[in-house]
Amino acid sequence: MSEGKEELLFLGDVVPHKPVRFNNKHRVVINLECPIVIDESPPAQGKINLSVSHNYLSDIFESNLEIVCLANNHIFDFGIKGLDSTISQLARNGIKWFGIERNTSKRLTPFVFETNDIKVALIAAICSSTSPISGLDKAFVNLLNVDLIAANVKELKTIADRVVLYLHWGEEESSYPKEEDIRIARRLIEAGVDIIVGSHAHSPQPIEKYKEGIIAYNLGNFLMPPLKNIPSYFENNGSPRAYFNKLLMPWNRVSWGLLVNIRTLNFKVKKYIYLFNRIIEVPITPFDKYINLKEVTTNFTYDKARKAHLMRREKFSKIMHFIVNPYIPQRIKKKLWN
Repeated sequence: MSEGKEELLFLGDVVPHKPVRFNNKHRVVINLECPIVIDESPPAQGKINLSVSHNYLSDIFESNLEIVCLANNHIFDFGIKGLDSTISQLARNGIKWFGIERNTSKRLTPFVFETNDIKVALIAAICSSTSPISGLDKAFVNLLNVDLIAANVKELKTIADRVVLYLHWGEEESSYPKEEDIRIARRLIEAGVDIIVGSHAHSPQPIEKYKEGIIAYNLGNFLMPPLKNIPSYFENNGSPRAYFNKLLMPWNRVSWGLLVNIRTLNFKVKKYIYLFNRIIEVPITPFDKYINLKEVTTNFTYDKARKAHLMRREKFSKIMHFIVNPYIPQRIKKKLWN
């Protein structure tokens, strides 16, 4: 058997706003963080809305993009028309998807596929803390319900060898998972989930091997443009009440790739950075300790570990903000130049 046929590369949030270059030989699963809106559709009211108007997925991933997760807090930003447009564009490129429910009597409908005689079931859920639009007239997403997922996993194990759960959750711009999320993730692994892939934080978070499973708390932004004056919080008449801006900083242009052998659950962490219209794989270095790529704990050491992590992150943040937008107090300028 070919090991390559048993490997899947899970990547983080993708907003495919341009045809960037990405050299990759692995089959890929991503979180598509926005709808692909080809036709004009009205934006959702009262939130930040993301979308792209062209389909660049095949330009970026070529034929290696196997499946996309649509369960996130932006997929309904342009209503049912935006969703239908997205699904149409995926179908046009032969890309499979999961995470959207169409039957109101069902929950956690799996997408099941087979690779090298291994059956894999993909399911997805969204935490209510991400402020999603959870449903439309003809479609909805699953809100995170630990008991429901645990019960469904038992059934899924009768039809699939592996269960992969995508969770849209976590605190935005935080590179350390919440203690509650750690407990939830570990409980779900104990219930039978084999791989948990987190998205939404827009910053890479720890990846750990827990018991027989793998938890990637958040993979970060694989591809996200700087958000400059994005019209947001629309009124009923379609006019925006605000404009949203977010700079690309090191922690939101760096991401993890989780390369997993589906049969053995052996895995490797890859590190990517978005630079100069390319997604580049770069080595993991001691400098990455500020993201704590190691096992996290939920015992009495959690608060201490998180506090130390955030202190390092804050120092790093100040340095990078100064490089991007240097500020020198006037009294120091006078001493330097007078």
